[in-house]
Amino acid sequence: MQHTRNILMITLLLLIIWLPTAGAATLHDEESFIILGKIAVDRSRTDVHAVIEEVAEAIKDEFQHNTCYTLAPISAEENMEGLDVVEIVHFPTVTIEGQQEYAALVELWSNKDDDYLERLSPKYGVNAPWAVSIYSVSAPTLRMLSVAHPEISLDGHEDQLTDYVVVAALNPLAVSKVGYADLGGFQNTLFNAHCSSVATQIKWGVTNALNYETNYDWDMGTQSFFWWIPQFDIADLLKGLAITNDDVDTMPVSETMPSITIPNANAEDVAAALKSYMQATMPMYKSDGAMFNFSALVQEFMAQLFSWDGQTPFDESYDNPMYDPANPMTGEPLIDVYFEDVAEMKAQLPSLLNQFFVPVWSGQTPAGMPLMTQGWKFPRAFALGHQDEVQIVELCTMFYANMALGTGLNHTPAMPCMAAIYQDDDAAVAQMFTAKTTFGAFFKDSVTAMGTMNMEVQTYLFALFPEVIYNDVAALYNGAFQQAGIDQRFEIRPF
Repeated sequence: MQHTRNILMITLLLLIIWLPTAGAATLHDEESFIILGKIAVDRSRTDVHAVIEEVAEAIKDEFQHNTCYTLAPISAEENMEGLDVVEIVHFPTVTIEGQQEYAALVELWSNKDDDYLERLSPKYGVNAPWAVSIYSVSAPTLRMLSVAHPEISLDGHEDQLTDYVVVAALNPLAVSKVGYADLGGFQNTLFNAHCSSVATQIKWGVTNALNYETNYDWDMGTQSFFWWIPQFDIADLLKGLAITNDDVDTMPVSETMPSITIPNANAEDVAAALKSYMQATMPMYKSDGAMFNFSALVQEFMAQLFSWDGQTPFDESYDNPMYDPANPMTGEPLIDVYFEDVAEMKAQLPSLLNQFFVPVWSGQTPAGMPLMTQGWKFPRAFALGHQDEVQIVELCTMFYANMALGTGLNHTPAMPCMAAIYQDDDAAVAQMFTAKTTFGAFFKDSVTAMGTMNMEVQTYLFALFPEVIYNDVAALYNGAFQQAGIDQRFEIRPF
């Protein structure tokens, strides 16, 4: 017995020595999304929105009422949706080339996940929870995504470029690779094994829900082979581009999950301050609110710029929503924006954004507090961990969500934006999972497609876009800190 124990200990030590101690939490490239099922739909005969709602309910019920799964759906009484409880996250309806698209999200968690938060660190809670999305997709999005996949030929398969309802999960191993990149050694191996187990359980539960709780003929994506050549599958366009070690190397933890430590603070209290600030500021962005004109200008300008082809000069004028004749620092009553070409846009746009955005983010406003370019709400807020030590606040703003979703709802498993506040002894640590990381890892296909299609304006703006979101969330936190009497601040990052 002692001999056997010694062999086991030596084997364990060799494994720990052999396994990597730093770098990406998985050694291999990981696909962003797991396609669990799809059905082609005729929109002239099918209410796609109703199908998505039905399937989301079926998946939620499958995990909620069957004790054979350790995973269970997350529900939240705290929300800004005006509901008693939110069990399914509904994304804003977006229009892509004239077609309305819909998506719903079921989020899952288990006691074993809480065990890992306790064993590893509550700082990883901002990566939670696991996600299954049910969304619609149509031919224009599929054609664009195909540009990012030159290895997939559409020749002879054009008839498959049609409308679908798709069920997909955020790949747990992709979450490990991106969000746990600093996890090394034996813990790395144990957690990746856990992620594989989670993926298996998600597949099992979703498959049962689709087969036994709905009446649709689902294509579960099982490929057939002829002479070892896989057959064409439209799902391959929806999995996202593989996340590589090189990708992760460009995403240090300080960029992926920036944080602020607040000494002698309670995480639940800090989360309450953040939620209260969103509830207090959202009315400012309504039609009669103090920030409505500024918010509307941002939307108009960004939408026009995103649709600009870059081939002719960009020449627009806007009413200055911050203009105050008694304050020369607010500029002129009209804002004239002229870009001769894309190079001039790249040269001038950062200083233009700094001029109008940074004062708002920094609190140099009549309100005297940090504000955002758009109104933000939390669709849901809930606690994770055996002792509720991680407070999760999901973040959403309609305009920026629509911009992201406009690239295709296949990215919804990686959304929405997340803020987390966790307890670290006597301190509270406030975090965010940055849009820069989300876009860099899970929107690679759209970015690659835009670059390949020489959409230079859109490619540049898509790189700039996450920085706007970072600063908006930083200002959201900072405003909450100011209102709560907390001295710490997230850094505002000029362009």
